[in-house]
Amino acid sequence: MASFDPIDYDPLEPPPRPETPPVRRGFLIVLLILCLAAGGVYGAPYLAQQIGYRYEVGRSIAAAEALERLDGDDLIGRSSALFRLASTKVQPAVVNVRTSQLGVPGMGGAGGPMQLALGAGSGVVIDSRNGFIVTNHHVIQDADRITVRLGRRELPARLVGSDVKTDLAVLQVEGRLSAEASWGDSDKLDIGDWVLAIGSPFELDRSVTAGIVSATGRGGLQLPGDLYQDFIQTDAAINPGNSGGPLINLKGEVIGINTAILSETGGYQGIGLAISSALARRIVDQLIKDGRVIRGYLGVTIQDVQANDVAELGLEEPRGVRVVGVVPGGPAAKAGLRPDDVVLELDGVAVDDSNALRIRTTTIPVEQAVPVTVVRNGTREEISVTIQAMPVLMDLGLIVVEGPPENLTVELAEQLPDDGLYIAGVSPGSLAARSGIDPRILSLLRITGVGNVPVTTLEQLHDVSAAQYDEDEGLRLQAVAIDGTWLWWTIGGPNPGLQPR
Repeated sequence: MASFDPIDYDPLEPPPRPETPPVRRGFLIVLLILCLAAGGVYGAPYLAQQIGYRYEVGRSIAAAEALERLDGDDLIGRSSALFRLASTKVQPAVVNVRTSQLGVPGMGGAGGPMQLALGAGSGVVIDSRNGFIVTNHHVIQDADRITVRLGRRELPARLVGSDVKTDLAVLQVEGRLSAEASWGDSDKLDIGDWVLAIGSPFELDRSVTAGIVSATGRGGLQLPGDLYQDFIQTDAAINPGNSGGPLINLKGEVIGINTAILSETGGYQGIGLAISSALARRIVDQLIKDGRVIRGYLGVTIQDVQANDVAELGLEEPRGVRVVGVVPGGPAAKAGLRPDDVVLELDGVAVDDSNALRIRTTTIPVEQAVPVTVVRNGTREEISVTIQAMPVLMDLGLIVVEGPPENLTVELAEQLPDDGLYIAGVSPGSLAARSGIDPRILSLLRITGVGNVPVTTLEQLHDVSAAQYDEDEGLRLQAVAIDGTWLWWTIGGPNPGLQPR
C-alpha cells in the first residue's frame, strides 16, 4: 500500500490514490459471473423462443407465399375440385336404407303389444332405369319391410336377392330413378390412392369422408360368418349407418361397397373395409339375373404354403397355395391335380394365399376352362381345369364321399356299410364347422336323406340339397350314427346342430 508519509511524495503533487483492496476485485468478479449465469438461465430461453418464433414465422411466410403461387396456378382449387366433383357425381345415387322387423311380444308377455325392430344403412343405385340398388346383406337381413329414402322421397323396396357369404344384397324400387353410379375397377387400385366413402352414418344422409387405400385383397379376418373376404382397407371414416354405401375413386366410380370396420369400441378407429368391386359386381349381376349366386368350384382342399414347406415342395420361396386333398369327381380331380401340387396362378392371375385362390375361383363363370399354373415336384406345369358350379354342401363347408372316409381306422371302417354317404371333411369357419358338432364324430355319420327325401348317391344328395337349402332356415340332413342312432343334422339357420329323430 502507498505511504502517506511526507517523505514519500512531492508536496507539490497530489497524493497517490490508495490501491483497490484485493477483496473488492474478487467481489466484482464473482458478481460478474453471477450476472452472466443469470443471463444464461433467464435470457437463453427467451432468445431461443425469439429465434424459434422467427423461424416459425419465416416458415409460415414461406408457406403462405408457396400457397399463393399454387393458388395463382389454381392447383389448390383443381385438387379440391377432384374431391368435390367425384362426390357431386355419386351423391345423388346414394340412398338411405331403412328396415323394420316385427319383433316378439313386448313386456306384457303373450298377447301384449308387438315391438317393431328398426334398422338403417346405406345403398347405391347402380341401375336407375330398372331401380336396382346395392346394399349389404346384414342391412336388410330378416327385414319384413324395406324403405329407401332419396333426399325427401321415400319408396318401398323389394329384395331381389342377397348373398350372406359376400354380405351383398340387391333391392329394387318401382319407377325410374334420377341418378346412378357406375362401377370402377378395384383391380387397378393401389396402396395410397385417394378414396371417398359416402353413406348415412348416424342417419346423416350422403355424408362424405376421405382417406386413402391402406391395403387391397385383405382377407382371413376374424369376422362373423363364413365370408368370402376380398376387402379394400381404408382409413376413410366408416361408421354405423355407412354399411352398404359406396367407396369411390376420384373418377367418381364405385370401387367398393362399405361393409365393416375393425374396432375395439364399435366406432371408427381408422380401419374400414369395403367389398371390392371386382367381387361385388359379379355377385350383384348374378343376383339380378338369377336371384341367387352360383359360385365357381375347383374341388380341392388347400392351405397356405409355409416357410418350412419350401424345400419339400421344390419352391424358391413360400408363396402359392398347397393342395392338401382333391375331391373325387370334382373339376380338379378330372383335370389331374394332385395333393402337394402348389397352385401359383389361376386363369393368369397370381394367387399368393388360400383366400386369394378361393376368391378367384368364385369369380370365374361356370363351365369355363381356365389354365392353372402349378409347381409339381419342383417343376412348373400348366393344367387346364373346367370350373363347375359349387354344390350347396360344398358351399356350406361339407365334403361328402361315397364309402367310409380314408382317415378312419380299419376297426371303425369295418363297422360301417361300404355303400353309404359319409363326411370326409369340413372347411374351417364354415356353417358346417359352426354347427356345434364334435369333429371327431363327423366322419362316423352316414347321410341318408335331405329333409324328408331319402338319398343314396352323391348326385342325388347334391340335387336335393340344392333344391331344399334356404339361407334363413338352413339345410336339414338325415343321418345315422355308428351305433345306429337316427339323427337330424341342421346346418345353418337359427338352430344348427344335431337333434334326435
